[in-house]
Parts: sequence; C-alpha cells; structure tokens
Amino acid sequence: MSVYEMARKYYPRLWNAQRIEALVAAGRLSRAEADALLAAAG
Repeated sequence: MSVYEMARKYYPRLWNAQRIEALVAAGRLSRAEADALLAAAG
C-alpha cells in the first residue's frame, strides 16, 4: 500500500491535516496529492 493510499484511508478519521503536511515535508506525499486529500475531506 502506498503512502497516498494509506492517507486516503486514514484521513481524517485517524490522521489530521498536520500529519498530511508532515508527509509532504518528508517527501513521502506530493503537494498535489495532499491538496486533493485535504480538499476532498473538507
């Protein structure tokens, strides 16, 4: 399972927006993927 798939599964139920941003900062998630996740949940 990729990081994006895990984020899609766990955000926002178990992971918050700060966790998504931390994954972007670590280079594990692209900015586009993070934006898509954050927009879909909110």
